[in-house]
Amino acid sequence: MKTLSIAAALALAALAPAPADAALKVVTTVEGLASLAREVGGDRVQVTSLSRGIQDPHFMDANPTLAVKLRQADLLVDIGLDLEIGWLPPLVNQSRNPDIQPNGKRRLTAASAVAVMEVAQGPVDRSMGDLHPAGNPHFMSDPRRVARVAAAIAAKLGELDSGGAQAYQARLAGFRSRLEESSARWQAQLAPEKGRRIVAHHNSLTYFLDWAGLRAAGYLEPKPGIPPPPSHLAELVGVVKAEDVKGIFLENFYDRRSADIVAKYTGARVVAIPGDVGGFKDERGVLDPKDWFEYMGALVKLVTGALR
Repeated sequence: MKTLSIAAALALAALAPAPADAALKVVTTVEGLASLAREVGGDRVQVTSLSRGIQDPHFMDANPTLAVKLRQADLLVDIGLDLEIGWLPPLVNQSRNPDIQPNGKRRLTAASAVAVMEVAQGPVDRSMGDLHPAGNPHFMSDPRRVARVAAAIAAKLGELDSGGAQAYQARLAGFRSRLEESSARWQAQLAPEKGRRIVAHHNSLTYFLDWAGLRAAGYLEPKPGIPPPPSHLAELVGVVKAEDVKGIFLENFYDRRSADIVAKYTGARVVAIPGDVGGFKDERGVLDPKDWFEYMGALVKLVTGALR
């Protein structure tokens, strides 16, 4: 039934007339990439994210609606490094859009624009957990790498829409200026905490810590994607005490029970952080932060607040 519904949805999408002079339809896999595309694309693009900031981007349900969005995409921007390996390839295949296949002319993998950390050395197998052999895909919390991703998006948009190439580069210049100013402010907030250690649930803060001058004392997961046994939590309690760790950080889509256990025996604070743009919901159900700059500002504020 699911296959039939996908086929029906795609058939209806193909019959829908395209408006004249329509903006480029950009589809991204995560909200952070969508925010960057809007920053550099302006009113020449119409941007949609396949996932929400309140969802774990490793795991998404493939459904007909997402396949239709990909069928209509003029550009697909993904993170890469196998972050979306469990759900994006089947959706791309179902979309019947040949140009957004890997290495297609309307496909941009953001990881291709950045220097990747934590590349696996030697053979990789399932005993090592949910490891990303080609490197850590969680680079969207590092302003240095985000600047490169934004530049790659602007260049790709200019390639697909040559008439707007100058406009994209102008918007990129504005983005870079705003990023430079914001980064200086964030670094000033972080400066008193340089060298401090934190504990995280998953290794999703690797790039942020590298940029911020902080270090990971340990992770709630003994291996990526593996739930912690009691023995690991007991060991982590010792590490937190020995290294005077003040904060335990986890994206709010993770179960916090293990973090609460470590906090109970150490006095460290458990801090929920947004996994991406729109990673929080307020009491009205409104998603926040609204864009990548707000996301980074929130992350810096939450981290520094916990460490002081």
